[in-house]
Amino acid sequence: MKRIDRIKKRIFEVEMVSPKEWWGQDETILTSEEIKKEPLVVRKALAVEYVMRNMPAKIKPDELIVGLANYASAGLGFEFPDYALPEEKEEGMRGAFTYKSVWGHHPGDYQKLLQSGLQGLRQEILEQMELECKKKEPQREKLDYYRAMIISLNAVRELAVRYSQLALKQAAKEREPARRKELLEISRICAKVPEQPAQTFHEALQSMFLFFCALHSSLEMVPIARTDQYFYPYYKRDIESGRITEEEAEELVGSWLAKFNERVQILPEYFDASHANAYDKGDGGNPDHFAASFAMENDQDYNFGTSANNFLLNMILGGCTPQGEDAVNDLTYLLIEQWNYLEAIMPVLSVRLNSKSPQKLYELCADILRKGGSGEPALYNDEVIIKGLTDLGIPLEEARDYSNDGCWEVLIPGRTNFGFEYIKVLQTLEYVLNRGASLIRKRQEAPDYGDPAQFKTYEEFYTVFMKCIHQKIIEILQNKLKYRDVRHKIAPSPLLSTIVSDCIQRGRDLSDHGARYNIYPLMVCELANCVDSLAVIKKLVYEDRICTMSEVTEAVRMNFEGKEDLRQMFINRVPKFGNDEPYVDGIAAKLLEDIRKEVSDITASMDIDDLYVGLGIATFETYMSIGHNIGASPDGRLSQEPVSSNYSPSIGMDLGGPTAAIKSITTPDLVPYFIGCPLDMQINYNEAQGDEGLKRMVALIKSFLELGGVILTITGTSEEDLLNAQKDPAKYRSLRVRMGGLSAYFVALPKEHQDLMIRKVKHGL
Repeated sequence: MKRIDRIKKRIFEVEMVSPKEWWGQDETILTSEEIKKEPLVVRKALAVEYVMRNMPAKIKPDELIVGLANYASAGLGFEFPDYALPEEKEEGMRGAFTYKSVWGHHPGDYQKLLQSGLQGLRQEILEQMELECKKKEPQREKLDYYRAMIISLNAVRELAVRYSQLALKQAAKEREPARRKELLEISRICAKVPEQPAQTFHEALQSMFLFFCALHSSLEMVPIARTDQYFYPYYKRDIESGRITEEEAEELVGSWLAKFNERVQILPEYFDASHANAYDKGDGGNPDHFAASFAMENDQDYNFGTSANNFLLNMILGGCTPQGEDAVNDLTYLLIEQWNYLEAIMPVLSVRLNSKSPQKLYELCADILRKGGSGEPALYNDEVIIKGLTDLGIPLEEARDYSNDGCWEVLIPGRTNFGFEYIKVLQTLEYVLNRGASLIRKRQEAPDYGDPAQFKTYEEFYTVFMKCIHQKIIEILQNKLKYRDVRHKIAPSPLLSTIVSDCIQRGRDLSDHGARYNIYPLMVCELANCVDSLAVIKKLVYEDRICTMSEVTEAVRMNFEGKEDLRQMFINRVPKFGNDEPYVDGIAAKLLEDIRKEVSDITASMDIDDLYVGLGIATFETYMSIGHNIGASPDGRLSQEPVSSNYSPSIGMDLGGPTAAIKSITTPDLVPYFIGCPLDMQINYNEAQGDEGLKRMVALIKSFLELGGVILTITGTSEEDLLNAQKDPAKYRSLRVRMGGLSAYFVALPKEHQDLMIRKVKHGL
C-alpha cells in the first residue's frame, strides 16, 4: 500500500470510529494572585501558553506533517483553560458572551506567517511597542496587547519544539531506516518552523499546520483560505530544483490534508455534547453569535450531530490573482485530486471560477461532482463576487484576492473580522399572519399589525410585511453596534490577531477594530418558502379571489388539519420558485431588491462606524432546525417541516429541472448578495455518465456562471445508494452529502435527516 492508502485506511478504520479525546476540561491558569492581577488579554495569552505546553502531542504512523489539534467543534463545543475572573464572566454574560465566545471564521494571513516566521511577527510587534513607549502618554492597553501577542507567539514556538523533541525520541526507537530518516527530518523542520521563515514545501506545510493547531487549540475555528496560492512558490521551487519529485509532493499534500480529518467522528454513538457551556448552547440574546445556534440545534434528536464534524475549515482554490490574471497552477490540481482521493469532509473544498479559468479545471470539478456524493467542490463566480466586493468599498486588488470562511461566506483573507445575522423572512411572514406571535412558541415576538383580513390589496399587505422586515433590520444592526465592543473584553484573540492586518499596527484585537475590514452581512433566510407563500397570497387571495385571507391564516394556524384540500390548492394552483416561472420569480426579485434598498437606507441613516454591511441568502446546514421553529406556511409546508436550503427552491417544488432552477435564481440581480447565496442542487449520477454527461455538467456550471449565479453546489448520488446506506452503513462510510454549508458523512446523520436527504435527491434539490 502507498503511504496515502495507509493513512486513509487509518483515518476511516481507526480515527473516525473511535471516541474522541477532549483535553482542557476543568483546567485553569488562575493559580496565583500574581496571575489574577494580569490584564485579561494577558491571561488569555497565558492560557494559550498553558495549552501549547500541556495538550497531548502525538506523531502517528506514516505521517509527514505532524501536530494534534485540540479542535473546537461548532456542533459539540470545546474546552479551554479558565482565565477569566468571576466579575469578568458576569460582565461578559450581560452581553451574551463567555470566555469561550470566540467567533472564528477569520482566515489569517498564512503567507505572512510563512515568509516572516514567528520571529518576523515578533519583531514587528516589538517595533510597535517601542514606538508606543516613546509617546508622551503610552496606552497601557496597547502595551498589554502587544505583550499578549508575544506570549502567544512564544507558546507556538514551544509547541513546535515539543514536536521536534518527540520526533527525535521516536527516531531513536525506530528500527525501520526509512521511517527513522523521516522522523529526523520532521524533527529538523519543527526545530526551524514556524519560528523561522519556511524555505521548502515541506517546511511551509508544517509551519502552517503547527500554527493552525495552535489556533484551533485556542478556540479559534479558522479556515485555511487560498492554499494553492500561498503554498505554490515553495512547491514550484522544490519541483523545479529537483528537491522533491511529484510523487513526494503528493505524499506531502496527502499527509497534510489527512491531518484535518483526525477529529472527524462517523459514529453518532460517540458524539459527546457535554462539552458545550451556556454560550455554546445559544443561551443569551446577542444576535452576533450565530455559532451559538449550532450546538443548541444539535441537541435536538431530529438534528443531533449535523454540525458535530464542523470545524469551520474551508479551503478555496483557483480564481484570479490580485492583478487579475488566472491563478490556477499545478498545486491547484494536486490539492483537488488528493482531497478527492481521501474522500474527506475536512477541509470543505471550494473552487473559484471565471472566464480565464482553464477548461481542465471545469472538467475536473464537474467530474468529481457527478461521480461522488461529496457535494464539493462548491463553485464560486469570480465576476459577480468581485463586483459585489468593490461595490461594498473593497479595493479591486484585495477584492480579487477574496476567500471564504468556514462555510462559504465571502471575505478578504487575513484582513477581515467577520460576523452575520439572519433576516428570517418566512418567520416574519408568520408574524404578520399571526399578529406578531409565534405559532410554535405561542408568544408575542413582533409587533401586532392587526387582523390580516383588513388588508384590501396585496400591495397593502406586502407593505406591512416589509415594514416588519424593516423593523427587524434595525434591531439587528442596533444589537450589533451595542455588543460589538464587548467580545474582546472577555474573549480576545491575541494569537490570531498577529496574522490579521492591521492588528499589530493598531495594537488592537481583530474583534476590537483591529482588522482592516469588519464585514457584517445580513443573510436572508427561508427565502423560497416565503416567496412561494407570498405567491399563494397574491394570486389566490387578491387576484383570483378563490379564498380569503382569514381562510389562509386559519389553515396555517391549524397546520392544515381538516384542510388538506386547501393545502393541495396552495401547492398545485400557484407557480413555485425554481421552475422558470416569471410570476413567482418576479416576486423573488422584488423582495430581494426591496430588502437591499431597506438595508442601504437604514445603514445610511445609522452611524455604523467601520462596518461593511453586505447581503447574502443562507440557511447553512440548519434548514431542518430553522424549519422546526416555524409553523405551517401558505406555500403548503406543514408545521416544523424543513425550509429550503440557502438559495434553493422549496423541497419537492422544483419540477422544471436544473436549468429552470438556475434561470429562476438568477432572475434577481445577485451582485448585492455576493457574500453568498448558494444554489444547492442534487443530481442522479446515473444521468451524468460518459463523455456526453461530462460535457452537460460543464455546460450546466458555465451557464450558472454566465447567468450571474454566485455559488453552486452539486451533490452527485442516487436515491438507491442512500437507501442502501441506511440499510448497511458499514459499506457506505465514505458516502458524503452536501448540507448547505458543509458536507457530512451520510451514515453519521440521524434517521430524520437521512430521510430528508433522500427526499431531496429524489426531487433534485
